[in-house]
Amino acid sequence: MGIKVKVYAPGFINHDPLDENGFLDLREGASMHTLFQKLKVPVPLRVILAYSVNYEQAKLTTKLKDGDIVTFLFPFTGG
Repeated sequence: MGIKVKVYAPGFINHDPLDENGFLDLREGASMHTLFQKLKVPVPLRVILAYSVNYEQAKLTTKLKDGDIVTFLFPFTGG
């Protein structure tokens, strides 16, 4: 049995695995690391990006549950 998580990802990340509503299907017990692999986030970006699960800071080892909301944030901005 799998889980479904809502993903708010920046435009440069691969959106192909997401459905039309921004949900990603993952296996039970998947972590943020699994999500990064599915979205093909390059390893160097994993260090730069900040991300949260249900609006709380997460780690690569954070386990995801059905219905979780994953958000990507940039720790810096330009202008």
